[in-house]
Amino acid sequence: MHKDDLFIDLGNSAIKWRFKDEYFSSALKYFNSNTLPKARKIWVSSVGDKTPLSTLTNVTFVTSKAKFGSFISAYKEPETLGVDRWLAMVAGVHKYPDQNLLVIDAGSALTFDVVLADGKHQGGLIMPGLGVLRAGFDQFTTDSVELKAENLADNTKEAWSFGTSKMFTNAINGQINTYQSMYKDLVVILTGGDAKNIKPLIEGKTHVHQNLVLDGLIVYSGII
Repeated sequence: MHKDDLFIDLGNSAIKWRFKDEYFSSALKYFNSNTLPKARKIWVSSVGDKTPLSTLTNVTFVTSKAKFGSFISAYKEPETLGVDRWLAMVAGVHKYPDQNLLVIDAGSALTFDVVLADGKHQGGLIMPGLGVLRAGFDQFTTDSVELKAENLADNTKEAWSFGTSKMFTNAINGQINTYQSMYKDLVVILTGGDAKNIKPLIEGKTHVHQNLVLDGLIVYSGII
């Protein structure tokens, strides 16, 4: 393991990085690349605009592959699979080898991917993330990431908060139940910015790995 490699997960609204076994994060609107540590080599997962990292050198922008180790992509055009999803699955297969997996990434988008014990990706789903969902109607828009399982509200603000919470968590629990009925001993993995908030509202056992994309970068780089 080379201690001076830097790993970066550049998302649509936030950026995370790992250096010397420590994790860091920043909202993109506040990020300045000058705050990053000096590194021997930089490994990046980027799902959008790479401009925030334009001043960096010795950078490898990872792209999705048809095969990596035992993992085999379901996509007919493997490079079109979002690299964040791809790396999360690579990390999941590494952490839970020879097991059926459901990888749920709750960030700007909410994604679901199923990988079987033999490493074969079965495909996935993409839904709006909580932030996108709550910005769906101008008159109700909120930037709150709080999730509440309350049944009914007596005011509009909470009605929107409770309703979107239920829509979001019901969608997740529904997908978990569906795939658990299809695949034996399914391991459910949660990652992404909203993972910790979601965990208490999920039915059954789940494993939270907050920085699974960064973990996937490390696996890809050959350090593990």
